Amino acid sequence: MVQQDDVIERTSIVTYALLEELHTVLADSAKPDETSLGVIMGLAMFLDDKIGPMRSQKLMTQAPGIILKTDAHVTDELMQRFAPVLRAFGTHLSAFATNAATVRPLTKVS
Repeated sequence: MVQQDDVIERTSIVTYALLEELHTVLADSAKPDETSLGVIMGLAMFLDDKIGPMRSQKLMTQAPGIILKTDAHVTDELMQRFAPVLRAFGTHLSAFATNAATVRPLTKVS
């Protein structure tokens, strides 16, 4: 069994590429910061659900240091590896978003 030691890097690349595609689908040129804040809020909600608010806060506090320490960036080559699947996903989401007016907003079930 081969141990994967690049989980953070692989996960970061896929997440970045996915967020690029989602941002394209969700972007509102009249309110660009609201789209970005929505992505941040969604990420925070996801982390709270998966690992809890205390660990989420700790990880979000550490994230800038991790990113700056490793000079993280996603190259065009890496983006191209994930692009076909994520573009198809983005196209599907875009079609879904255009019909969003008829769909009730998501609510969290406690």
